[in-house]
Formats: sequence, structure tokens, C-alpha cells
Amino acid sequence: MVVVKMLALIVSLGIDTLMVSISLGTAEPQRSTRIRLAVAFASAEALMPLIGIGLGHELGRVFGRWSSLAGAVALLGVGAWFVFWDRERESAEKPVALTTWTIVVLALSISMDELAAGFSMGLLGIPIILTIILIGCEAFAFTLTGLVLGSWLKPFLGEWAEKVAGVVLGCLGFFLLIHVGSSIL
Repeated sequence: MVVVKMLALIVSLGIDTLMVSISLGTAEPQRSTRIRLAVAFASAEALMPLIGIGLGHELGRVFGRWSSLAGAVALLGVGAWFVFWDRERESAEKPVALTTWTIVVLALSISMDELAAGFSMGLLGIPIILTIILIGCEAFAFTLTGLVLGSWLKPFLGEWAEKVAGVVLGCLGFFLLIHVGSSIL
């Protein structure tokens, strides 16, 4: 039963990482950027539960919702950047290079659910260190998988690939905002 709980938690926490990575993959980032994304996403997703555990249950109950709200707003912002950024001004042959700041914001925004999960992870009766290691491995694998899937989708989306990526990121942020907003009210 412990393995089932652990796998359910790990996979459910990785879906947003996969979706964001598919969106980013449509922009066909350079290989070095793909690795930076995978390392950043895996690091943030593995560290956030530890922070959540460290903050404790009471702080998590109060700030957990607000941290998810911050993640939703960050996803909306990055989504808007993808939609409204005029790629036509850039060289058509120049591959997309996401800035370190954008990668950090994305990593933090998609790892807010891990922060919230950390608040209650001890109550689930699962091995915490093993779960955190597996969350990091899952995030790394889901990121690289999503980036590859996104690059495969780009030929079907054509010049609209970055705009679609922005819309997907924005929708994820919007739905997270609605979910968090309904739990705050």
C-alpha cells in the first residue's frame, strides 16, 4: 500500500512538469537549455517537499495556498511572455535560449504543489527521503520527455508553436489560480 501511495503522489505531482515541458519543447530549446531545464525542474521539485516539511503543518496551512497562488501567477506571466513575445524580430535560425531567470521562475512555479505536498508528506506514512529522490528523478525524466514531445509537435503547429505553448502555460496558471482561489475563499 505504501508503494501505491508513493507512486500516486509522485505521478500526480509530475503532470504539470510534463505539460510545461511539452509547451517549452515546441520552442525547440538548445540541448544545453534542455538539460538546464531538467536539472532546474528536478531540483526545485525535489527540494520543495523538504521545505514544506520544514515549515510544518500550521505554516503550510496558512502559506501553502498563497505559495500555490504565486505559482499560478508565475505560470500566467510566463505564458503571456510566450504569447506576446515577437519571435519574428529574432533570427529565424537562432534556437530559443531561455534565460536563467525564466527557468528559475518556471521551476519554482511548477514546484509549488510539491511544497504543499511536503506539508502533509509525513502524514502519508511514506518513506520521505526515497519519495523525494523519486520525485526528483520523475521531474528530470518528465521534463526531458515533455521537451522531446513538444519538439515533435512543433511541425504540426508551425509558426504558432510558441503561441500555443504560451496558451498552454497560461491555461495551467489560470486553472491553478481557480483551484487555489476556490480553496482560499
